Amino acid sequence: MNQKQTKRETTYLRFFGLAELADHGARGILAFWVILGMAFFLFGDQNLIAPNMKNIGASLGITDPNEVDWKLGGIIPVLFFILGGVVSLSMGYLSQTFSRKNLLLATVLLGEIPCFLTAYVETYDQFLILRTLCGFGLGGIFPLLFSLIGDYFSSQSRAIATGYVSLAMGLGVGVGQLLGGILGGADPINGWRASFIYMSAPSFLFAAIYLFFCKEPKRGGAEGIVGDELSHKISLKDFKLLFESKTNLGAFLQGLPGCIPWGVFFVYLADYYEHTYHLSKEISAGMITFSAVGIFIGTFFGGVLGQILYNIKKTYQPLLCIGTTFFGVFPAILLLYSFDIVPYMGLFIALNIFTGIMISITGPNVRAVLLNVNEPKSRSAIFSIYNLTDDLGKGLGPVMSAVILGLTPDRGLALSISILFWIPCALAWLLILFNYEKDEDRMLQLMKQNVSKA
Repeated sequence: MNQKQTKRETTYLRFFGLAELADHGARGILAFWVILGMAFFLFGDQNLIAPNMKNIGASLGITDPNEVDWKLGGIIPVLFFILGGVVSLSMGYLSQTFSRKNLLLATVLLGEIPCFLTAYVETYDQFLILRTLCGFGLGGIFPLLFSLIGDYFSSQSRAIATGYVSLAMGLGVGVGQLLGGILGGADPINGWRASFIYMSAPSFLFAAIYLFFCKEPKRGGAEGIVGDELSHKISLKDFKLLFESKTNLGAFLQGLPGCIPWGVFFVYLADYYEHTYHLSKEISAGMITFSAVGIFIGTFFGGVLGQILYNIKKTYQPLLCIGTTFFGVFPAILLLYSFDIVPYMGLFIALNIFTGIMISITGPNVRAVLLNVNEPKSRSAIFSIYNLTDDLGKGLGPVMSAVILGLTPDRGLALSISILFWIPCALAWLLILFNYEKDEDRMLQLMKQNVSKA
């Protein structure tokens, strides 16, 4: 009976490209799916502000459009991601001292409790403080998620696994933004408040399931290496990895400019559709949802395609990211000017979906790349640093867009300039392309040396 059940589980997981999960048993399988659920809802509150900037501003006594852009679209993301970056960096150290399972639970609670309480704020200062505190969740969960994924899966399937995680995060952002738009359109006064409750409350259930029924994988288990040789306390020396591995350096460098255009899509684009194209709030949110559908497709199948290309020849994976990042600029800019010239709404919807696909393929692949070129003992540290650079980009993106919007009355031009930052992002991938294989081989040799010494 157990053998038949195990065979069914393995067949089921192989269908989803996750056959390696079977090695971790039922509790490991449950843990993986619960982690995806927590990631979905934790990232779901990230963009709840975007479709309701005017509604939130009105509720908090902010009516001037420029003040709304700055206070809700500029200041809050900066503080949110600064705190997230600091927490992420400290998580690399804490994960070497405490259980990653307990740390994951703590970050979820620290992120979702202030999100839940945001529904009851009365002033902008209260809103600012609680939205900043939500940075605990996103900053803490990122390095923990990918450290765990690296121990569940080997390099032969990590891009697919990171595709699932990235999909859960992106799906959460998209669903959260859609929900916020729908509720805000139905009730401009209190609808935005309800969205914060709906996108935070389920996390407490997932946290309870993870606490009582799940377990974390052994560190280094995917490489078949466990034991004292993996005990490692992060120190200042770990920051040298940023310079010692050119692949790491390329991943960090592409993250900074690459995140700036995302500030356009998830902070300003819905508002742009509503006030420039004169679409209703619900339709504007719906258009962003179609972009999110494309992002879901690109995130998951981008990971699958990246894994297939990696298994054929490792350098094909960064080539994929260079091409899609660079050429994704053109449909993204077209979104800002095409509505009045596209003859059918269906074509505009298709353009939103296609743009989402193009701009999202990089996400799961860059995370798989980082897992492949860093030792298990260093992965939490590496993803802490990566998330710090990622958060800097996410924090600077909306601010830079807000600054540009204040300099020119042409919102399309201002947002187009932000989108062009994907070009240096694509160029940074060249550093990964020329060093990927070499850095991965160096990591494997270093691990073998550590094993022999142990």
